Amino acid sequence: MAKSRFRQTKKRKPVIDALARSILAGNTRTAARVLSLIENRDPLANEVMKHLYSRTGRAGVVGITGSAGSGKSTLIDRMTEELRRRKKAVGILTIDPTSPFTGGALLGDRVRMRGHFLDKSVFIRSLATRGGHDGLSGCLCAAVQVLDAMGKDYVLIETIGIGQDQIGIAGLADTVLVIVTPESGDEVQGLKAGILEIADLLVINKADRPGAEELFLNLGNLLGDHGVSTFKTSATKNEGVGALIDGIEKHRAECVASGNHRQRSLDISRAQVLASVRDQLMVKVQRKLGEREIAHWAQQIADKTVDPYTAAEKIVGKMGL
Repeated sequence: MAKSRFRQTKKRKPVIDALARSILAGNTRTAARVLSLIENRDPLANEVMKHLYSRTGRAGVVGITGSAGSGKSTLIDRMTEELRRRKKAVGILTIDPTSPFTGGALLGDRVRMRGHFLDKSVFIRSLATRGGHDGLSGCLCAAVQVLDAMGKDYVLIETIGIGQDQIGIAGLADTVLVIVTPESGDEVQGLKAGILEIADLLVINKADRPGAEELFLNLGNLLGDHGVSTFKTSATKNEGVGALIDGIEKHRAECVASGNHRQRSLDISRAQVLASVRDQLMVKVQRKLGEREIAHWAQQIADKTVDPYTAAEKIVGKMGL
């Protein structure tokens, strides 16, 4: 079996090399194709990523999270405008719910960024949450590395924003923005623990609304001593975005200078290798069991003749693990 896979990989080597070279040259069509391979868990994707990995690690990765309705997509659109004004190439990954019909992303708010679709220095892609945790796509880390290898200066990641318990983004991004609005004022005490856990920068969006100044002062008093800087923006009016980008660049520079960036890189690498091991084990388990046996175990569990924990133990035992 191992020799068969080796021969197959050797046979596909010209294709793998061509895909890798095309991505390093910034080809958006190739990037889209490889991202699809990654989402579909195609073994070819792993071979391409092996070629690309040494050329990654240069992009600034910014995670943007917050509750639904906080204006994340519009703010990302404005942030992209500002970064492009500064001659930065930008990649955008939006994490969307999985379509119940196709298994793919539902596209979500990507349409709000349509003004950048024709800009060759901006790449936008929606990823489905299938196989992911904390509202993130299971393929996210590899997707970030594809955009990094393309030469993007910044990769912006938008979570689906179903609640403040989504802390997974903190393990993937160099800088995490938590977006709140003036309407969040009464929730500040409840949000404090979560904000301190994941936020590098706190952004009060829709700051043109009543209550924004009071919220800004309250958050400054609550979080200032913990090193969490607070910014006010109005994405619809394009206000405060330049200062926010300055804050992101300052945070990244401070992380590099202090050595925190190195620790984050180690944490991300640890998470990725464990995720890769998990994915490869699942592929092997499914291949060895076959769909018929998986359906058999599922039927027994549904009939209550066996519990899922015993079934899992037997399956793992069968794998010799």
